[in-house]
Amino acid sequence: MWKTLAIAMLMLGMLVAVFVGDSKEAGAQTQPADSDAPKKLTVDLGNGVTLQLMRIPAGKFLMGSPETENDRKTDETQHEVTLSKPFYMGVTHVTVEQFAAFVKDKAYTTDAEADGSSTGIEIIGGRVQGGNMAGCSWRNPSFDQKRDYPVVQVSWKDAKAFCAWLSRKSGKTAALPTEAQWEYACRAGTTTTYPWGDNPDDGNGWANCADQSIKKNVPNAPASWTFFNWDDGFVFTSPVANFKANAFGLHDMIGNAWEWCSDGYGDYDNSAVTDPTGANLGTDRLVLRGGSWEWGPASCRSASRSWEGPSSRGPDIGFRVVVAAGVN
Repeated sequence: MWKTLAIAMLMLGMLVAVFVGDSKEAGAQTQPADSDAPKKLTVDLGNGVTLQLMRIPAGKFLMGSPETENDRKTDETQHEVTLSKPFYMGVTHVTVEQFAAFVKDKAYTTDAEADGSSTGIEIIGGRVQGGNMAGCSWRNPSFDQKRDYPVVQVSWKDAKAFCAWLSRKSGKTAALPTEAQWEYACRAGTTTTYPWGDNPDDGNGWANCADQSIKKNVPNAPASWTFFNWDDGFVFTSPVANFKANAFGLHDMIGNAWEWCSDGYGDYDNSAVTDPTGANLGTDRLVLRGGSWEWGPASCRSASRSWEGPSSRGPDIGFRVVVAAGVN
């Protein structure tokens, strides 16, 4: 009897260690035991097109960056965040093919298409030239894209419309991630500057950012434009899931295209918070996270933040989705 009890207690201790981790580690992200719910969710978008999401467990982490982090901005005040419920997050950005399924099914017209133009980008004579281009939209972002590339040139309003459609398709509540959900999913247990560590040079194979592939094509780049020292093989966007996944099974959380969040942009709380939804400042300034193919080490950190208005779009702005999951 005592032997059986001892074994049972030992097994319980092992389970606690696996799911909770070492709480003595400074800033460690903690994740409670997840339920028996499916770890992956696949949504049928019609005509053979699907969208896959990974289950992200509830947990606690330090959001923002320490004052010692290189390239840190003052809007990254580090604070403890608890996410009390699990959720599903897109394995990748929403792709051109997935967005096309939405547009066709809803006969939807994006903001760029309605305006007849958007901000595009070209490389001419070794220089990057950008500006408003007639006919520029998700269909023609100003460079070549294939069906498995992240859709870009989509506004926050366009992304929200896709989420509403996906909610009806899936029978579950789909949305843009909160900024806290995004950073928690991006870090996936890490506390370093980047998902791969603190050294930007170790990011080869992890992300499509501004690196030597674009620098070689823009020899006359301004001195203020910084580049990673590796070569990812892509000047502009790249196929989704082409680079390493993080511990949660998510690809391209850093780089490829900026990702819209649901939050209004504002200052962080200075104290611990649970399930934050961002600043209550309306929709004039909306959060973007993750950096893109156009940005270097400073903007492609796990804590880096940016913002745009709800109708803004560009050649490096896309999104991914979250879907509500049951409570643990």
